[in-house]
Amino acid sequence: MTNSNLSGCKLENSNINSDTHLPDINIRAVISQTKALPPLPGSALRIINLAQDHKASALDLAEIIELDPLLTVQIIRWASSSLYGYRGKITSVLDAITRVLGFNFVLDLALGLAVLAPLKSPQEGLMGTRMFWIHALSSVSLMKSLAEKLPESFNIKRDEVFLVSLLHNIGFPLIGHLFPTEFAHLNTVIEANSLANVTDLETSAFGNNHTEIGAWLMRDWAMPAVLIQIVYHHHNSAYRGVNYHLNLLTYLSDCLLGEIGIGDAINQICPDGVYQELALNSEDCHRLLQDLHADMENIIATAEQLSKGGHA
Repeated sequence: MTNSNLSGCKLENSNINSDTHLPDINIRAVISQTKALPPLPGSALRIINLAQDHKASALDLAEIIELDPLLTVQIIRWASSSLYGYRGKITSVLDAITRVLGFNFVLDLALGLAVLAPLKSPQEGLMGTRMFWIHALSSVSLMKSLAEKLPESFNIKRDEVFLVSLLHNIGFPLIGHLFPTEFAHLNTVIEANSLANVTDLETSAFGNNHTEIGAWLMRDWAMPAVLIQIVYHHHNSAYRGVNYHLNLLTYLSDCLLGEIGIGDAINQICPDGVYQELALNSEDCHRLLQDLHADMENIIATAEQLSKGGHA
């Protein structure tokens, strides 16, 4: 893929500082012409197939993960992190499954890491892989805590919460993978427009944003429908289609994390109706946010390891 014919463009929003040059590029057009989406990794496909086998054991899962040395290291590193406080030594994937994380969690974690593996995106910047992982890990923790307070009638599944919290911003590493030069410019523009909405900046720069490009990749890889829906709609609090409660939960989590300077929703205002729709109390939610903030040192340390480990 070459972008040598790209010229400068003007950002449409008059409130956006356009001093920083941005290439004029329509991501959808380029991808549709070049068919540049990376293929689904074989390890991810094997994990998806295993998830459909109701007789699958922890040993079966460990054997599949261990076919991928890098994925093996990541799972062991995750189980050994200070986030889980396990005092013993984890020396195998089977240990990680049976002693610390559990079968379903490792299944979802391995799938998430395998999906991110082929995306080689720049590490630094507000939308780089370091911040991607800080946001993803923070989302995993906060959305889990928030989900525990939701009415049971919403029927939100724990494994879906985990997968969505980990991967709903997958569009960012995909943009960074396909368009590293433009992605670097986007990071610069975001830094120069600290009061602007990030998705507005993306759309002004590229004609699309990370929600759209992330959903295209998830569809291309035939990922679960719930993940595709949330990847596409997670910045839309008005969405009322299938799995809308989970989408609202993701939206709320992003807004809360934005309040402490994490992620792409720093300037995204959460309507009061979101709390009401989820039957959540704002004060309770902010207490959970304070608890997360207190553990941020551990989250950042784990994110540093993941961002340097070859995934995303």
